Amino acid sequence: MKFDYSKEPRRDVLCIDVKSFYASVECVERGLDPLKTMLIVMSGADNAGGLVLAASPMARKVLGISNVTRKDEVPDHPELLIVPPRMNLYMKRNSEINNLLKRFVADEDHSVFSVDESFIDITASLKYFNCDTAYRLAKIIQRVIYNHMGLYVTIGIGDNPLLAKLALDNEAKNTPGFVAEWRYEDVQEKVWAISPITEFCGIGKRMAARLKMSGIESIYDLAHADPYLLKHRFGVMGLQLFAHAWGIDRSFLGEK
Repeated sequence: MKFDYSKEPRRDVLCIDVKSFYASVECVERGLDPLKTMLIVMSGADNAGGLVLAASPMARKVLGISNVTRKDEVPDHPELLIVPPRMNLYMKRNSEINNLLKRFVADEDHSVFSVDESFIDITASLKYFNCDTAYRLAKIIQRVIYNHMGLYVTIGIGDNPLLAKLALDNEAKNTPGFVAEWRYEDVQEKVWAISPITEFCGIGKRMAARLKMSGIESIYDLAHADPYLLKHRFGVMGLQLFAHAWGIDRSFLGEK
């Protein structure tokens, strides 16, 4: 079974993520560059149970610190800044970012996914902002957010919310310019190459283990599995995962 992409929704959807959000906000508050500063946000830093909630890109790169690193695992470094979390501040900055995004789209074309991630559908906005491509408007949005807030954002572009999210998570975050674009034409080359399978939206460790029991160990395997067998074993979720493996997502932001 294959999908006819000519019959699927083809829009310009952006998935926008603030790079290392909590840590970046703390850097900006101190007049520091979020990409050049080693900073971590740690809860309970005064006791042995301290846990890193966020690490700046430089802290990740130089010291190997992740968001689940414990206090006793944090290396000593003279340039590392350790700060306590300020959740009210982060919520305020999140609201400010989304207000900036609403300058580019109607309310129904905007959806908040998490504290540091939002979707916008710019299909109807391209002509208004005199942009011939989604990529061009994405770069404008990046610049507006940086100029107003000093924050760097990564952006995934796709024909639908799923492809935009996959582009963000699997390419944009690690590419110069922090923008990546995945279209239906990229599914076989990019979506099927996502590895391990738990890096794919909706597949956690438990689902991966269940899929493995059915002989499915990759997104390629999932895309070429029998959809009727998937439905029998996994219910509606099986069919959804099958469709997602082909880059299919028929949802619209107004429905989210």
